[in-house]
Amino acid sequence: MDSQEKLNEKIEELQQRIRELSRDDVFGVWTRAAFLQFCKVMPRGKRPIVFLDFDKIHDLNDKLGYSEVDRRIREILSIPFRSSDIIARWFSGDEIVILFDGDFEGAFRKVRELELRAMQNEMTFTYEIGYWDVGINSINETIEELSHKNRAKKKSCKKPLV
Repeated sequence: MDSQEKLNEKIEELQQRIRELSRDDVFGVWTRAAFLQFCKVMPRGKRPIVFLDFDKIHDLNDKLGYSEVDRRIREILSIPFRSSDIIARWFSGDEIVILFDGDFEGAFRKVRELELRAMQNEMTFTYEIGYWDVGINSINETIEELSHKNRAKKKSCKKPLV
């Protein structure tokens, strides 16, 4: 491999890293990689965190089309947040995490706003809210615990397709 090929390869690697650490254009939120980078520099303290999972996305994609479902999710997530709140996609396209800079009650009110906006867009989601002890607990473990609780909640409470 000559020096130009190495340079092109390095440029491509850097461009890929920039895409990973940027905004997710589909939903207008941060990528998972960007969220994790923010968490690495987060000041210590307890912060409310929400894991939410939109319901029946595959059925809605079949019924409404991918673009329309993406538009609706983008609309739901467009409610005003504090600039210090961090909203990001998690693993799959229908999982969102929100790390709040504020108290639990404020986070809970925002989730209620999201639920109202989801209803206006004929969608629902299941969520779990908790705390992340920054600097004490791993963000990945915290989100995994919330995700596990959320999956259990979803199994016990089947919601109708709107």
